[in-house]
Formats: sequence, structure tokens, C-alpha cells
Amino acid sequence: MPNLPAVEATKRAVHDTRTRVLLSKTKMTSIAEACGRNRMTVAKWLDGDDISLAAYIAAQQLSGGDPIETLANALNADNTDPALAAENIIPALAEGGAK
Repeated sequence: MPNLPAVEATKRAVHDTRTRVLLSKTKMTSIAEACGRNRMTVAKWLDGDDISLAAYIAAQQLSGGDPIETLANALNADNTDPALAAENIIPALAEGGAK
């Protein structure tokens, strides 16, 4: 059975986050403190395919990333038609921000 689109997008977002954390040399302890977990849990999540939302946001922000942009890119990775890609973005984000 193929993975669901949400699972694939999550894998891409976590992989991109892990790459950013490693390249920026962001410390796992910093991410752990920011999301209320321990560094071993954060390291395990970043080595896997899934991560808590708090850890994802902390890892992105501390490594200089944009969590919304990374997630949007992960969601749109399989869509080559911009009209189809726009359907995967949360409407409030597509309009420029949450209200």
C-alpha cells in the first residue's frame, strides 16, 4: 500500500529540517529546551520520519529556517502544476497569514 500524501509530506519536511539542523550545527539540547523534550528524543525524531509540531518549529527556527515555507514546499513537492499545488496550502496561509 503506498504512503498517504500526508505521510510523504511529513517525511520530506522532517528530512529537510534534519538537513538544516545538521548544516547549521544547531545543538540538539537547544531544540530540546525550546520544545520541552530531551536531546535524545529530538535526535531520534530528526532521524525518523515524524516529529512533534513543537520540535519541528523549534528546530526550524533555531536553525534559521522557516517552518511554514518548509512545510509548504514539502506539500507541493509532487505537484508540478501551480494551480494544483495551491490546493494543498492551508487557505489562510495562501492568503498571506492566519487571521
